[in-house]
Amino acid sequence: MKKLSENTWNAFSVDSLFPVIEATKGKTTAGLVDGDRLPYIAAAKSIIGCKICSAEANGEWASDGNGMVFVQIGDGAAGLAHYVPISFIGMSGKTSVGYSECLNVYNGLFIERCLSSNKAFFSHGHSWTGKRLAKTKVMLPVDNDGEPGYAYMAEYAQQKRDAMLAKYRAYVEARIAELGEYVEIPKLDEKEWKEYALEKLFSVSAGKRLTNADKIDGNRPFIGATDNSNGITGFVGNSNSSCDKNILGVNYNGAPCIAFYHPYECIFTDDVKRLHLLHHEDNEYVLLFFKTIVMQQRTKYSYGYKFKEKRMLRQKLMIPIDDDGKPDYEYMEQYAKNMMLRKYEQYLTFLRGKE
Repeated sequence: MKKLSENTWNAFSVDSLFPVIEATKGKTTAGLVDGDRLPYIAAAKSIIGCKICSAEANGEWASDGNGMVFVQIGDGAAGLAHYVPISFIGMSGKTSVGYSECLNVYNGLFIERCLSSNKAFFSHGHSWTGKRLAKTKVMLPVDNDGEPGYAYMAEYAQQKRDAMLAKYRAYVEARIAELGEYVEIPKLDEKEWKEYALEKLFSVSAGKRLTNADKIDGNRPFIGATDNSNGITGFVGNSNSSCDKNILGVNYNGAPCIAFYHPYECIFTDDVKRLHLLHHEDNEYVLLFFKTIVMQQRTKYSYGYKFKEKRMLRQKLMIPIDDDGKPDYEYMEQYAKNMMLRKYEQYLTFLRGKE
C-alpha cells in the first residue's frame, strides 16, 4: 500500500466528517457506580485504565459506541480525540461524541490521531466546543474522488496493528521460553514467614543530586522519586557515582517507600536509595518479590515522615523462610516466575484471540 507521504491530503472540518455530534450524558462523577460494562471516558489525556461503571445503575448516561469522543475541556486534555468502539459514559459539558456511517475501529484510530494533532490550539480557557469544534480542520488522506480515504486509513491502521501484535506475540513467546516451566510451589499462606530488618537483607547506597541545569541529553534512564513510569523521569547523558543496574531503587522522599526494579544501567537522584541483596545474587525475580514487600510499608511514610536511611535500615520486612529458618530466595524467585508465566500465558491467549 502507499506510504502516508505518497497520498494526497486535504483538510476536512469536523462537522463534515461527523454529521451527528452529541453531548455526552453523564451528570456527575460522584454518581458513577463501579461495574463491568460501561467505561467512563474522562476529560483526560489518556483513556487507558479508565473506570468501568455499572450498566444497571448508570445506563441512562450511556452514549453509543463506534464514535469519536471530543475532549472539550480538561487539565491539559482539551483538543484530544478518542475513538471508542463500545457504549460509554462521558460527562456533559466536558466531552461530546461524533458519529459517522463511514467510521470503524481502524479508520477511527487513524482519524483520532489526526484530530488530536490540533490539541495545541485548545486549553481550559479556549475550549473545544460549539462552532470551534465543528469547524476545526483536520488533514486526512483522500481517495480518487477527493473524499476522505476511509478504506486507505482503515487498511493502514490495521496493517500497523497486525505488525505490533506480531511483535508483542514474539516478545511474549520469548519471555515464556526464558522463564521455563511452571513449577508447583506452596501458596504464600502455606509458607512460614519471619521478620527481618532491611539492613540484614540489603546494602543501601545513596543516589546523587543532578540539577536540571547540569543534565545532558542522552539515553541513560534517570531515576527520580516518582510513583510511575518505573521511576524514570527522563533520559540523560550524564554519569556519576550512582550509576548502577540490576538493582532495586527505593524512594525515601517525594513518593516515599515506592520501589522499582531496574535491570538497565541508570543513574539515581539523591531522593532514591539503591538496594542490593547482601546474601544472594541480585536477580530480576527475587528483587521483584522484594519490591512488593517493601511497598507494603508505604502507608507509614509521607512527605512529612520520610523513609530516610536510618528508618529504612531499621524497617522490618516479613519474608518467607526455608526449612533452616533462612530467607527462602529460591521460593521467592520461583513465585515471581510463576506469576509472570501466568500473566504472559493470559496475554498470549488474548493476542491469539485478536488474530
